[in-house]
Amino acid sequence: MKSIATLTALTAMAALTAGQASAANAVFNGSFSQTTGATADGWLGANVVPYTLSTDGRTDNFAISLSAPAVQGSGAIQNTVADGGQPDLTPGDTASYSFWVKGGGTSAVADSQLRFLDSSGNILYNSGPIFFNTLVNTNDYTQILGPQDIVIPTGANAAFIEFTMATGGVDDAEFLIDDVVLDVVPEPSSLALLGLGGLALMRRRRSA
Repeated sequence: MKSIATLTALTAMAALTAGQASAANAVFNGSFSQTTGATADGWLGANVVPYTLSTDGRTDNFAISLSAPAVQGSGAIQNTVADGGQPDLTPGDTASYSFWVKGGGTSAVADSQLRFLDSSGNILYNSGPIFFNTLVNTNDYTQILGPQDIVIPTGANAAFIEFTMATGGVDDAEFLIDDVVLDVVPEPSSLALLGLGGLALMRRRRSA
């Protein structure tokens, strides 16, 4: 019997403040440092066995442990508005996706996918599977780079990040996932307009 574990993140994009040129991480609690009891805030258990919190985090005390025993699976889901805000995406801005992971299993296959969805949940962009089980080891965290500099499509309302792990029923397997990042950078033309607006404001103040 093949067992499958899935970790999905459906996350709201934070609005970028005017004039902000640096990237802003749009993933809520991607480091899993905000916890309530045995769960990470914004992340809900799914599948047969709920996900667990590991204290072997990369930069702090916590990571998500996604395990797929030989006969069962586990996973987690992140809510769209877990941060209390509304999704706010700007078409033309660019996004880059990455995360850190360690672990594995001799028969484990693991991948991640990134999607942008509209307000009805329709897929506007799908990165396709990003396989990482052969790129990590059991002792140290490895950064996995997903799609980079994706232009956010018109109508995008939320980002959906999915991790899936399956075993062939031979052994238990586990991946520790931490520091999930979806960096969003404003469109260059928008920055230029913001810059011009700032200059105009400075000139008006000087004239006053």
